[in-house]
Amino acid sequence: MKDVTKGLTISPSAPLTPFQQERPRLSPNHLLELVTRLCLFKAERWGRRALFYEKHRDYFPRLSASRFVSRCRSLEARYRALAQLMFLIPADERLVPVHAVGVRRT
Repeated sequence: MKDVTKGLTISPSAPLTPFQQERPRLSPNHLLELVTRLCLFKAERWGRRALFYEKHRDYFPRLSASRFVSRCRSLEARYRALAQLMFLIPADERLVPVHAVGVRRT
């Protein structure tokens, strides 16, 4: 019986696991975009919650008649305003990483 795998070379090195690979660091601009998306997501979520209780007013009379729906709407507006404010920050004024400098006391 002839070995068909004679010409095949198998490398003894194992592939790197995710923990052995160097993780790319996120840029501050990327982090700011993530926070902006999170604010938009939360705004949409509060808007959907308010819409749900307004739509099903018959099933939830106390919640729809209380300040809960107006509070949901105000939270939606605040999260949208925050996301818009963060989006409008110019790229050169965005957050940059700062290394802590040791304070020397004399």
